[in-house]
Amino acid sequence: MPQRPGRPPQAPTHPPRVRRLRLGSDRTFADADDADVAELAAARPVADQPVPPLPDPTAMCATVVRAAVEVLRGDRPAAQLARWLTPTVLEQLTERARLLREAAASDGPGPGARPVQVRRIRLERRGDTAEATVVVEDRGRCRAAAVRLEARRGQWRLAVLELG
Repeated sequence: MPQRPGRPPQAPTHPPRVRRLRLGSDRTFADADDADVAELAAARPVADQPVPPLPDPTAMCATVVRAAVEVLRGDRPAAQLARWLTPTVLEQLTERARLLREAAASDGPGPGARPVQVRRIRLERRGDTAEATVVVEDRGRCRAAAVRLEARRGQWRLAVLELG
């Protein structure tokens, strides 16, 4: 159908019908017998994709622990850590932060907020798990954290977090 000048071309209202589709072969399966179909299927085996190695989790561990302490202080929303925490840890961290906010509201404002600093990390990696201890300085006092990271879908996720 010819288009009038000055009008944009119109897309068809329904897709064209496809009766037969051939991908990667000049032969059709309708013309081949069962032996030929098996031969065609075995001709090109699917190559296994190598799994890329997981990166070193030390930097991620420091960042997530520092951010978790900031969540507990009320400086950061817990939802920002959702991609690095398992759902259970995220739920527990959110609940603990809520309880601390309620307790702080009745006690009055706390001391001036200094940024949380990571002092030391000791990490041991075994295959698809890693365990670490992290020492952070929070408002002039040192706190220790124990962390367990697990590999899930090709990236590290924090599965256990204990803060002292």
